[in-house]
Amino acid sequence: MTQFNTSLLREKFTIKETMPSDLMDNAPVIALSNRLVLRLQTTHKVEGDTLIIRAQNMHSCVRMAAHLAKDFHESGPLLNRVRPFDWQHAYEIITRGFEKKWNPDRWISIYHKGRVIFEGGEKKRHPFLDIIEQCDARNKGDYDAAVKVAEDAFMQAGKLVKIHHDSNVAMIINVTDEECKCGIINRAPNRTTTFNFTAKPKEDRLVRLSQCLTAAAAFLEAIQLAYFIGITKQRLYYELLDLHSPEAKKADDAAHKLGRLRGAVTQFEKLLSVTYRPERPDFSEMIDHAEQYARKILVAEIENRDKDQTQGNWIG
Repeated sequence: MTQFNTSLLREKFTIKETMPSDLMDNAPVIALSNRLVLRLQTTHKVEGDTLIIRAQNMHSCVRMAAHLAKDFHESGPLLNRVRPFDWQHAYEIITRGFEKKWNPDRWISIYHKGRVIFEGGEKKRHPFLDIIEQCDARNKGDYDAAVKVAEDAFMQAGKLVKIHHDSNVAMIINVTDEECKCGIINRAPNRTTTFNFTAKPKEDRLVRLSQCLTAAAAFLEAIQLAYFIGITKQRLYYELLDLHSPEAKKADDAAHKLGRLRGAVTQFEKLLSVTYRPERPDFSEMIDHAEQYARKILVAEIENRDKDQTQGNWIG
């Protein structure tokens, strides 16, 4: 395997129609997405695949990349096979279980040279994302310039728009046969933290790109689930949720899924020599932090609600 590197971006595009006199005041259009560039190349310098993966959430974006990387390195380039690659089956594999049951907003799209080659999910991506990918392909991969190209395309179509692109890196990964380095940014509501893991061969095993991406996806999903579990536990504690509500059931399933993600990380550590900096994330500690954050917010909301009710009774 040649050297592989990419990053996962959390993106928000705000598209506002403008006029020179600012007489129009249309509400801005917002398009959200997570984006990962997957450049796959064989060790024999055979032409590989370069795909763009966009998804509604971060872990599905990275998990799809892991699945495609695994199939690529086992069976060769994904595109133009005699027997076409089954994109739908790949999507069903990465979203089965908890994701399929509890995320009705899930979607994923895969692009090649600016063209959608697969789309899946209950929801649809925002069509503006297709325009951005077309502009990026036309601009030969200079993604930073794609927004300006899109604005010019709208202008040629008779529409004056201003596009604001807000982008945050969620993950950076660099993989060779001998080492994987991955950094993950955890943006919680009350703080942002970063952790890194490095994986090296153990005994006669090589570092596999798919394994590293799968581990990164597990961490990304675990962070999300830990936050949801912590918030829900506090809502149950303050009786803002019923024990038999769908949210409570989802939190229970999330706890079981979190256990499976722990197992996936442990298996990754058995296959490779893995070190963390500053330390391996503690999912239980993440839940505790989410509970502490939720407690402050919920207590304030309850106090304000009770105060409003008391004032209302006094006035009545």
